[in-house]
Amino acid sequence: MLDDAQLTEMEQQACALVHGAGAILLRYFDQPLNIDYKSANNRNPVTDADHAADEYLRAELSRLFPEHAIVTEETESVDDEPKEITWVVDPLDGTTNFLHGLPMFACMVCALERGTPVAGAIYIPHIGSADGRVIHTRRGGGAFQDDVPLSIETSDPPRRMASVPGYFLRMFTPRKNMRRRLGDLRNTGSAGYEMAMTARGVFDYTVFNGPWVWDLATGILAVQEAGGTAMLRNSRTKEWASFETFATSPDTTPRPSELRRWRGSLVLGRRETVEIITSGVSLKTYPIRQLRQRAARMFGKGPVPEAAPAAPPR
Repeated sequence: MLDDAQLTEMEQQACALVHGAGAILLRYFDQPLNIDYKSANNRNPVTDADHAADEYLRAELSRLFPEHAIVTEETESVDDEPKEITWVVDPLDGTTNFLHGLPMFACMVCALERGTPVAGAIYIPHIGSADGRVIHTRRGGGAFQDDVPLSIETSDPPRRMASVPGYFLRMFTPRKNMRRRLGDLRNTGSAGYEMAMTARGVFDYTVFNGPWVWDLATGILAVQEAGGTAMLRNSRTKEWASFETFATSPDTTPRPSELRRWRGSLVLGRRETVEIITSGVSLKTYPIRQLRQRAARMFGKGPVPEAAPAAPPR
């Protein structure tokens, strides 16, 4: 297990990395960009900015930690051997916002030790700051915005503000009297930005359905280290439990390809609030979609996320 000195070094390097990538992104922001699309119907855009930040982060991580694995949103992993330490990278989370000149986006790197987040950083743009802000954290070391410690109140506020997917009410069914208690709902278009706001206590809770490992890893650790909690829905038992690892079990070390396929439903934020929300909503079922998923698995087309609908492009 990594000791605190090792984790501190990794946290410091993560801060420097996202600062560097953030500077690259700002040079491209609000400028003409070349755009490709990873999905049909002009969905999941990827730009020059994504590629430039991705190349920088991969090169620096390979130089700093040559023995570690790297899993990044924009580049397939060459080596699929499981490593004790894997860095998961999202060079630009919120590409659609970025394309439209909306300054709500993020850059994230996080080190996983055998699938569990242990050190990472999130870069976000910030009004009044030419360099943006960095949320950073390590296991057992707390969470910070730059040099300021973050602390999430555990008690449930009288009026909640939350970040949820745009399709939240089509995905979850609030139980009796729960809908009016959901609070003021927002959607920023960037998972990283939303989790940075949750770690800061701006959002009382945040809901995710079907995000990728690079979307969540740093934010989960930052929220936990700031005193909040992250609850993951077990796809088999349908129950919510505290998030522990992206590995299939605490005793396994996931391959890069396994991390790349990970999907889940999570609620993060204030402890009391998250407990209320997870006990007050249930995930809607889609029998036809579930039948298609079982058929896809049966005929060897790989795992299909259980949750529906799929997460929107960022």
